Amino acid sequence: MFKNVPLDGFYHLIGHGSCVLVTSGKGKKINVAPIAWNMPVNDEPPLLAIAVAETHYTAELIKETGEFVVNVPNEELLKSLMICGKVSGRKENKFKKAKLTPVTGKKVKAPLIKECIGYLECRVVDAVTYDGVVVFVGSVLACGARKELYDGYWITEKAKTVHHLGSSFFALTGKRFKV
Repeated sequence: MFKNVPLDGFYHLIGHGSCVLVTSGKGKKINVAPIAWNMPVNDEPPLLAIAVAETHYTAELIKETGEFVVNVPNEELLKSLMICGKVSGRKENKFKKAKLTPVTGKKVKAPLIKECIGYLECRVVDAVTYDGVVVFVGSVLACGARKELYDGYWITEKAKTVHHLGSSFFALTGKRFKV
């Protein structure tokens, strides 16, 4: 027996992928935002997509620079992730408020976050707007993960990546197994 799910909650059924911190901008004009809607698009060439509200500062900066970084937080950064979601980067320095350290990447000018456990540096190859949301497709130019948490795959018992279930509900990774 199935329970009916209202259409405005459809994404609660499939949208529990990792919640990431997307950094954008360059120089002193930088921002960080939590993004729950992200996904791989292709592996050869490596492409990923993120969905950002068209009116958000992150979308503005990505459009200006054509670059962004997807930073992978773990459970230790949950409080910082929540702060970044409640503060406007146009009005406040989110890095300072959330106690995050911007560091220089290898291929793009948008900063990486020192405290995150992984990163993917991206250059925009396409952007499509749907009803106020911009889907940015990025070519992955460089990526990395903390060696003690990654052996070709996340060691989920240690990495504890954050997954947004909707509203103020989250889940953490835990058990990794091979079939």
